[in-house]
Amino acid sequence: MPNTGQHWTTKEKEQLLAAYSKKPPYVTKREFCKSLSKSFNRSFEAIRIQLDYSLHDKFALAESPYPRYDEPLEMEGDALVLPDMEMPFHHAEFINQCLKLADAWKIKQCIAAGDLLHFDSLSGWEPNWKNPNDGGMTADAEAELIEFGKTLGSKQQEALFGIIGKIGQKDEQDGMSTELKIAQKILKELEKQFDKIDFVIGNHEGRLLRALQTALNPEELKKLLEIGDKWRVAPFYFSYLTSGGIRWCIEHPKSAAASTAAVLAAKYKCSVLMAHSHHFSVTTDVSGEHYAAEIGCCVDEARLPYASQRHTRAPAHSLGAAIIRNGYPWVLTKFTDWDSLFSMKLA
Repeated sequence: MPNTGQHWTTKEKEQLLAAYSKKPPYVTKREFCKSLSKSFNRSFEAIRIQLDYSLHDKFALAESPYPRYDEPLEMEGDALVLPDMEMPFHHAEFINQCLKLADAWKIKQCIAAGDLLHFDSLSGWEPNWKNPNDGGMTADAEAELIEFGKTLGSKQQEALFGIIGKIGQKDEQDGMSTELKIAQKILKELEKQFDKIDFVIGNHEGRLLRALQTALNPEELKKLLEIGDKWRVAPFYFSYLTSGGIRWCIEHPKSAAASTAAVLAAKYKCSVLMAHSHHFSVTTDVSGEHYAAEIGCCVDEARLPYASQRHTRAPAHSLGAAIIRNGYPWVLTKFTDWDSLFSMKLA
């Protein structure tokens, strides 16, 4: 392409440098300049010379060697949002209701909105008092017997389950390996139901980082949890979902204050579903244009010693989750009329 003889404007120079800053390392400078020839309506040589001049300007500073955190997870379509499951202390009954509704509504995407695992063994809380139970069978042995019982006749099933109930389940020793073992089984069940699952980082995952005293690559976290390619993890405490043309921010913020969801909605100019606080609240930002909700949690409060063994003035944990469908939020709580939602016809 011939040189047009046009002077480079300040805006064009800024656009050129901005494009170059995003150049993948495997693309050569020559290839890069050729690729911009058409968009800038200039010859390859004109672009190369201007780029060299700009890069070697006496006022130009060297690029920072550190990464930019500007690529959070983005999901398109409808999704089930499950906040604060905190396995292995999850509330299975409530989560199963959410999963059944998602299946009925043909929702094939899920967002785990932080604190997927509790990491109790890495907690800073004081040790807990426990009910002694050294007898009984392990959870795995009990599960195997129950599966076998399903193959028997009704009378034999009833007799077998009665025996299992008398034996009881043994309390297995706490520890990170036990937590991971339980969680890995549940995560595999989620993989069976959904085509794509985004994993938002939460403060409980931060317990793992503090214990390791080092940065953790998202792919290493996937290996630790033994989760497959359906899962996406990025080093962000939030992700985005665009459904029905509406952009939602799925948040696990640092603050758990009552006004946080509304503040974030106003700051980032989009609707917000917030985890972390374990509370339920629905409001808007100050403009009234953006939805802002704290959607509760999927952890069973009765299984958390710090919340149940000693009375506190803290608000109770509120069970909650949400489905974003065609851009519209359906917040699910203990007050949900499940029968009505299951009977709704799909659009």
